[in-house]
Amino acid sequence: MARKKNKGLNFDGLRRKCEDTGTVKQVVCRHIELPPMNRTFNPKETQKTTDIKGAIVRNYSSREAAEKVHGEGSFTNNYTEDDFLRP
Repeated sequence: MARKKNKGLNFDGLRRKCEDTGTVKQVVCRHIELPPMNRTFNPKETQKTTDIKGAIVRNYSSREAAEKVHGEGSFTNNYTEDDFLRP
C-alpha cells in the first residue's frame, strides 16, 4: 500500500477574504505567522501549519495588496542561479 503524501494547498479554487481590500476573492498570496515552539521539526507530522494553535494566516487577493502591507519586494523572489551554487 502506498503512503499518503501531504499535498500543498490548491490555490486554483481557494477563495477567502482579502486582508487588504476586505473583499472575497481568489487567494494569490498567503502570509503565515507561526508561534515560537519549543520542540524540533517532525516531517512525519500530519498537522498542517495553518492548523497549528496560535498561527495567524493572512490571505491576499493580489501581490500588490500583499506588498503594500508587508513592504515592497517581500513576496517576490529575487534569486539568481549563482545564489544556489556551492563554493
